[in-house]
Parts: sequence; C-alpha cells; structure tokens
Amino acid sequence: MASTMTLLQLRTAARQRADMVGSLFVTDPELTSYVNQSAYELYDLLIQKYGDAYFAASDQITTDGVNETFAMPGDFYKLLGVDLKTSGAPNGWITCRPFMMSERNRNWRPNAAPVLGFTALRYRILGDTLWLSPLPSSGQIIRRWYVPRWAELVNDSDVLDGVSGWTEYVVVDAAIKCLQKEESDPSVLMAQKQALAGRIESAASNRDEGAPPTVSDVMGPDSVAGFGWPTSGGWGY
Repeated sequence: MASTMTLLQLRTAARQRADMVGSLFVTDPELTSYVNQSAYELYDLLIQKYGDAYFAASDQITTDGVNETFAMPGDFYKLLGVDLKTSGAPNGWITCRPFMMSERNRNWRPNAAPVLGFTALRYRILGDTLWLSPLPSSGQIIRRWYVPRWAELVNDSDVLDGVSGWTEYVVVDAAIKCLQKEESDPSVLMAQKQALAGRIESAASNRDEGAPPTVSDVMGPDSVAGFGWPTSGGWGY
C-alpha cells in the first residue's frame, strides 16, 4: 500500500476491499465520509501515543497588557507547550508551565520582564483560549506549540500521507463501514484492522531511533548559561 493516496484512490481501494466495485449501494459522498472518519481515527491513534512526533505547528502572539486570555489558532486541537521570548535565556525562549484551576489566584505578582531567564508566567487552556497568569505586561511575545486538527479530504485529488503505508488502516476501516451498512460480516477486515493498529503502534513509537525519549525534568528544564539555575519552575512558583 502506498505511503500517500488521493481521496479517489482511497475510495477505490475501500470498494475493492468491501467487494463493492461498481456498486452504488454506498455512494461516493458516503464513502468520502467513511474515509475521513477513518483518517480521523488514524490521526488520533498517532496523536494519543506520540503527540508532536508526527503533527505539530506553532504560532506567536503579542500581549497587550490588558487581556489575559487569547484565542487559540483556528486549527487548534491539542496544546504541546508554551514559550515566552526573552533575552535572559541562552536560546531566547523560556518554557512556561501550566497551572491548575485550583491555583488560578496563586500568581498575583505582576508579570514583567523575565530576570535571569526566570518567569512567573503560567498558562492554562480555557475552552478555545489560552489563559495566561498573572496578567502579562504589554509587548511580551508568546509562542504556542500545538497539534493542528485533521484537515478533511474534500477533493478527489486531496492527498492522505500514510507515512509508512498506514493508508492501509484507512482503507480497511472504510471498507468495514461499507460492509456494516450492507449488514455483511466484516470480521475478517476487523481482524486486519486490529493487526494494522498493532503494527502502527509498534512502528510509530519513536521517529528518532538514535535518541529515544527520556523522562523530562519538570522542576528545571532550562538553565541560565554559566549558572545552571533552574528557570520557569522549581522556585515555588
């Protein structure tokens, strides 16, 4: 199975798997819906286990000194991290830490320019907005890392990237949906889908074979050059 397939190719392959070539029992619009729902499932399978390893985007906002909540990007799905731009850190950015809802009134100190790479600024997702606390001063640049939402296939020429032949998962799952509508037995395809899910979970776990993931130091992930002091956490904030 190809690593990339167009919507038309996915529909054709799903009809072949369901033995519905030439049949109009499942219309093209219906099958397009099945393909997209199956693609959503593959997308979530990768995101739930591997987060930013396959899908990641970023944007930047500038604070105005008045607002503490900022709308997330229109394609926002899951947040990966928040950074604050500063000249006080070696790489120009400080990692911000989230706060729990029960801590919403804890950070009462004004948030001015970071000192020696340290910031008291914290964040929380509130609906479709990013809530910063304490109220950030004007002119601060915030970078947001996030997983974008899956963009549905609409046109026959739209392409699904299956990375390593994982388009097969979408084809098989869409074919299962076709057979379920027909009230036919999809058990063989369901067994294939389960095997594919296991293969994907095993193969997709680490894209950097030379440096597998390690446990993060949440108390002090950044340090000020020459001092080794913790920043953005670990000082009781």
